Amino acid sequence: MSVENKLICLSLNSAWQPIGNKTVKEAICDLTGGDYLALDIHYDRLGDSWDFSAASSINPVRWNEWVTLPIRDFDLEIHSPKLTVRVPTVIIAMNYSKMPIKRLRISAANIRLRDKNVCQYTGKKLANNQGNIDHVIPRSKGGEDSWENLVFCDKSINRMKGSKLPKEIGLALLKKPTEPLPVPAFQLIREALHQDWGHFLIK
Repeated sequence: MSVENKLICLSLNSAWQPIGNKTVKEAICDLTGGDYLALDIHYDRLGDSWDFSAASSINPVRWNEWVTLPIRDFDLEIHSPKLTVRVPTVIIAMNYSKMPIKRLRISAANIRLRDKNVCQYTGKKLANNQGNIDHVIPRSKGGEDSWENLVFCDKSINRMKGSKLPKEIGLALLKKPTEPLPVPAFQLIREALHQDWGHFLIK
């Protein structure tokens, strides 16, 4: 994947709270538009390496300042015919102070998260690799890929159930599956895709 399409730019609101992430290309477009600042995050050296556990300084700068910053040995860079520029990793929307409320998208990871890694037929706590996502009403019987029809369950139960309805093999759900409530955007950003994000994500 080319650098400009990497999804490594964390977007903050004007209160410096995480609200989403962007590709490098999207972040640069925002910066050149003038409504965003990029954070120049400095780290101290520890011998031959860098100490990424804490930032020695964090400075918000405009795009015309950003293009003059030196490129360090750990920075990604992007090129134009006239410039080589450090890739921005954290940007601030200066005129946006709100916290977006977002719905979770349906995915295996989010089904597991909703069900807390508990098999919805047996109540057994499972490791990720011990469970599958099950269609309560099988696809062959018209079941949809919806929050209300997908549950996390033990792999052995999933194999046994196959294309049957739960009641056909004596199974019952612990609770009716529902769509999770919308959450503040920062709660959906759980993984730091760049070391610079760690200073802003909720631990």
